[in-house]
Amino acid sequence: MTAGGLEFRPTLDRRWLEHDALAHPVRHAYALWDLAHSPERIRFVSAVDGEETVGYLLVWLGHPAAPVVHWVGDDLRLVGLAAHLPPRPLVAIVPPAFAEAAAAARGPGRAVALLGLVGRGSADPGPVSETVRRLEAADRASLRAWAAQQDDPVVAEYAGLDPARELVYGAFEGDRLEGVVRAAVRLPALWVLGGVYVTPAARGEGFGRALVETVLRAAAAAGADVALYVREDRTPARTLYASLGFAPADRRVWLDLGAGLVP
Repeated sequence: MTAGGLEFRPTLDRRWLEHDALAHPVRHAYALWDLAHSPERIRFVSAVDGEETVGYLLVWLGHPAAPVVHWVGDDLRLVGLAAHLPPRPLVAIVPPAFAEAAAAARGPGRAVALLGLVGRGSADPGPVSETVRRLEAADRASLRAWAAQQDDPVVAEYAGLDPARELVYGAFEGDRLEGVVRAAVRLPALWVLGGVYVTPAARGEGFGRALVETVLRAAAAAGADVALYVREDRTPARTLYASLGFAPADRRVWLDLGAGLVP
């Protein structure tokens, strides 16, 4: 299928992806990670001008509630990708310029502005927190129980994670789990965090800072920067990340189109 001079294909040029990721590592982090670790859970729709890739949709099929789509590319001709979004319900994480087209193609939904941040930790950003440790296989049951108690649809995804396979850190008050952070992507030069969350009653106690500092230290030891997305209207979280050296690098819109997974 073609539109706006572009051809849309159910594939992605891996060589182009790896080359473009050198200049835009955050933009392509999920595609590179998923191709290496979960190729059976993804599919692509790429937009091609001749033989040159202009942008693509990465459709993640691993979420139990609905597909999660990352729309990559800023060329205005990519508006044609809207017709290739999966049916409702879905989540589409899109450049601001295409939010209206995506919503028009798949019906009404809720839009949340996201700010992409990148930080670089030192190998010793401060005292090692005694409240944070990496979760292990033995923590799986407590992680599942903790996630079920939280009134947040995004955090509910932790219930299905296996800490023996995923890089998840937990913050504890004694034996009680109070917060978590997951390094969802761990490329050699870039980690991407997902699901930074502290139990509401424990916020303001330093657990969030301790979690992120721990990941920054671990990423620095591996030679990687750290990226994450935060809601633009979450001022306390943005203030925390700024104090830890994170700087704006990207903007996206989270479109919840019937999935009920607003971050």
